[in-house]
Amino acid sequence: MYLVARPVNISPPWMGFQLAETEDSRHRSLRAKTYVGYVRPSLEMVTLTVDGERVSIELDRVINAGYSGRDQESVRGHIGEMLEDDVISEEPESVPTAYQVAPYTLLSNPGQVQTVGEDTSGEAEYALFVTGRETYVAAASDQTDRALEKHGIQLAKQIAPNVVSKQAWRLSDVREHWDEIEIRAWNTVDGDCRRYQDTTLASILPPEEVIEEIHERYPGDLNGTAILSGTVPTVEGKLTPGDRFEVELNDPVRERSIAVGYDVEPI
Repeated sequence: MYLVARPVNISPPWMGFQLAETEDSRHRSLRAKTYVGYVRPSLEMVTLTVDGERVSIELDRVINAGYSGRDQESVRGHIGEMLEDDVISEEPESVPTAYQVAPYTLLSNPGQVQTVGEDTSGEAEYALFVTGRETYVAAASDQTDRALEKHGIQLAKQIAPNVVSKQAWRLSDVREHWDEIEIRAWNTVDGDCRRYQDTTLASILPPEEVIEEIHERYPGDLNGTAILSGTVPTVEGKLTPGDRFEVELNDPVRERSIAVGYDVEPI
């Protein structure tokens, strides 16, 4: 048996800490959701493993947060540097930012992703899966097309996948020591694997603030939403496309870690 967490209309729904509707998967049948004028099929599904239990979540939308460093003054300085270096073409309207992408762009532990061209790179992030019952945390990477990024950040994120770990934690289990959790990434280029990012979650806005920022931009029910947190600086201070990317969240208090890694195949 495993749980299926479905978006439910309960108040206040957007923080994701209320009771969710669950059901035994053996009795689950393909559902269709009826709207005025057409029938909408069941939403995209992602299945996580939480403390040995499988939790399936129907995804209504996926949102990538950006420029979400906790030191917002440094973030704004970094935006200025990217404008000077022609990495991006215009300053964001607000900071932090948020970019909605299609749910099918989110892949759970795929092992390999295919990208258009070689100018893409991963970003170490945490992912939040908001349901009615609980918010779940996974290790994540926002693979982004750097060539397209200067023309439009949302387009650059839509065209390359978001990748998340199958293993996840309940946010309620790690919230008290959240800032101590380590976030790391390794990037492999031509067979040479190097530490790419290495800090703690204290470098990124905490989950409640990220959720609140998203809710301000997308009012209403956030149940069934996957949110990627935004990333942290690289060790060498530059973005480097690679052949393989790996992300780990390490909890030194509970002595547990969750991770995801994938090969990158340009097509």
